[in-house]
Amino acid sequence: MGESYKFIHYLLFSLTFIAVTLTSIVLDPEGGEPLEVFSLIQKDPAIILKGLPFTLSLLFIISCHEYGHLKGAKNNGIRATKPYFIPAPPFITLGTFGAFIKIKSAIPNRSALLETGAYGPIFGFFASIFVLLLGYSLDLFGYHLPVDFGFNVRLPAGISFLRYLFYGKLDFEIMLFENPLTASAFIGFFIQGLNLLPVGQLDGGHILYASFKGNHRFVSKGVAILFVLLSPFGFHFLVWAFLFFLLGTSHYPTMDDNKPLSRKDLITILFSFLIFILTFQPIPFIT
Repeated sequence: MGESYKFIHYLLFSLTFIAVTLTSIVLDPEGGEPLEVFSLIQKDPAIILKGLPFTLSLLFIISCHEYGHLKGAKNNGIRATKPYFIPAPPFITLGTFGAFIKIKSAIPNRSALLETGAYGPIFGFFASIFVLLLGYSLDLFGYHLPVDFGFNVRLPAGISFLRYLFYGKLDFEIMLFENPLTASAFIGFFIQGLNLLPVGQLDGGHILYASFKGNHRFVSKGVAILFVLLSPFGFHFLVWAFLFFLLGTSHYPTMDDNKPLSRKDLITILFSFLIFILTFQPIPFIT
């Protein structure tokens, strides 16, 4: 059972690594079109190296996010699995749909729920900042390999602010990323912001239940409905709303919902809210 369990994790991670790398080769200025990638690899296997900066940095961010969840769970005596990475079709996606862990024991109280839920985006946020700062620093030292997702993007507040510190101009929309590291950092910010939405079983939903358990269902369902109403401003709102309703807008109780939150918990809630403000961009893609 243990060997089979490990094999699944290794297999999913390997498939994700391959899918992201294939996609990242296309993002490279010399990577060619999707249909050309396999022939390019046959002719010059070293081209795979061009995809590694994006792959390694993106999977680093995702891994840090999941490690945060595991850290929060371990701190509170909650049994949880190692991360299951989710591979996705290369070229038409980034090669991954992220990762998740499975909780294998009951959540003792709202404080434990808060830590387990919030530590994921908190760790992921700092990992994204590290990758972004590294990307900007390397850009200033000459590592300038523009990455184009095929459309303009609107930047979250956190990236706009850090770009200003490095380049002295406040950009809210860009067409090209400086290099693969800044591109994967943008995806990292996007992941943290999306997960912090106060809906259902998302990380933000866990934080919402821990903070205001009596209002969770009302707020969660309200956000999902709001996204349906916002769909004329972007089809992605409708996709997100569909996923919210599909996954459910309710939340399970903990073993002791009445145990009060500590001052440390309140700081965690406020910090999570700050991260949400810095990372969430409601209309990130301009097509």
